Amino acid sequence: MRITERVHAGRTVVAAGGQELGTVEALSIDSETWKVEALQVKLHSETADQIGAFWNFFHAGRIELPTRIVQSVSDTVLLSVSVDELRQVLPSESAAPPAH
Repeated sequence: MRITERVHAGRTVVAAGGQELGTVEALSIDSETWKVEALQVKLHSETADQIGAFWNFFHAGRIELPTRIVQSVSDTVLLSVSVDELRQVLPSESAAPPAH
């Protein structure tokens, strides 16, 4: 089973090329192993446009990043892929509009 835990103060997420993507909002955790499987990231509008993630003026773009592409975590979360490579790494459902 997978659970989601919201994070109080989100860390900035930075792609391998140095571009700031957005901030971490929540963690997806496997409840059996207690391993963090993914980071849920609230994107800046420019980044959402760049990777094709859904957003509008009332709802920020959000994606789920698998932890396998996280290079390091400190004051910021540094990814091992650039913004251009990110689109290829993300599952197609991350770019779809949210279901209501």
